[in-house]
Amino acid sequence: MDIAITWNVAQARGDWTIINGDLALDNPLRSAIMVSLFSDRVAPEEPSATDLAVGIQPPGNAATSAMSDRRGWWGDAWADLPIGSRLWQLRRAIKSGETAILLELKQVVLEALKWLIDDGIAQAVDVTTAWSVISPAAVEFAVTVTEPGASQPQTFLFSWAWEGL
Repeated sequence: MDIAITWNVAQARGDWTIINGDLALDNPLRSAIMVSLFSDRVAPEEPSATDLAVGIQPPGNAATSAMSDRRGWWGDAWADLPIGSRLWQLRRAIKSGETAILLELKQVVLEALKWLIDDGIAQAVDVTTAWSVISPAAVEFAVTVTEPGASQPQTFLFSWAWEGL
C-alpha cells in the first residue's frame, strides 16, 4: 500500500488523505500514476507540431518572461527521463474544434506514463479522453493499465480543468 493522494480538480492540486488522524493508504499504482500526471514535467524548448496545433507556444523571452517558465523539477537535470506530465501546458491550449485538445491530452498522459512500460511495471497503458458533460472547461480521462501477468487491467479516472477555455 501507498499513501493516498486526493486530487482537487478546482484547485489543481493534490494532497495526502487523512482518516482518523492517520495517513490513508491507497493502491500504489494509483499513487504512482497521480504523481506522474499531476507533477509538472519540464516543457521542451520547442513545442511539437501537435503542441502548436492547440496553441501551446515556445517559452517566451525577456519581453514575455511570464510565459518562459518551463517548470519541471530541479532533480530532473540529472535524470534520463523527467518525471511528471505536461498537463500544465494545456492551460495555454485553445479549444478550436472537438478533437485537437483531446488528442494532445492523450499524448501528454501517455508520455507521462511511458516509464511504467519501460520499467516493466505495466505491459500496456491505454488512455481515453472526453470533454466533461458537467463543465465545458474540463476534460475527463481514463487510464487503463495492464500489469504483466494480471488477469484484469486496472482503470483510473481523472479530470483536468483550466481557465480561459
